[in-house]
Amino acid sequence: MAAADQSKETVWRPSTRAFFVYYVAIAVAVFGPRINPAVGIPPWVGLVLGFGVLGLVCLRRFGQEYRATPRGLKRVSFWPAAQESLTWPEVGELTVQRGLTQTLLNTGTVVIHDKQGVPKLMWERLADPQGVKAALEARRAAFSQGSDKGSAAG
Repeated sequence: MAAADQSKETVWRPSTRAFFVYYVAIAVAVFGPRINPAVGIPPWVGLVLGFGVLGLVCLRRFGQEYRATPRGLKRVSFWPAAQESLTWPEVGELTVQRGLTQTLLNTGTVVIHDKQGVPKLMWERLADPQGVKAALEARRAAFSQGSDKGSAAG
């Protein structure tokens, strides 16, 4: 069963709650000029700014995904189209980076280093980054065991 799980592709996407600070910025931009006209910004400008930030949040939220495949790890962006990848033999240390706000929201960034310790991939704004790190370490261990069996048999 575990071997079957490791042969499938697992996909993670950025968490909606990881953009909480941006939601606050949208609210301030949209409602700020209406609540306090003394700010000097016309309400239509605040509305345009709010929609602009909302568009960027949607682009970052729905425009990328992170994949763990049987061959390695990938970060895929849809617009603009880009892909970064790292094969399992090249994967080194996995670390989690979180600030205070990310800790409170249970989100964070998983940094994937190569064997030399250089950060190669950053999977940003993930929900439960510790769980994602544990899943990636389990997949890496399964890959290592599979490659050890292959080299011992050959």
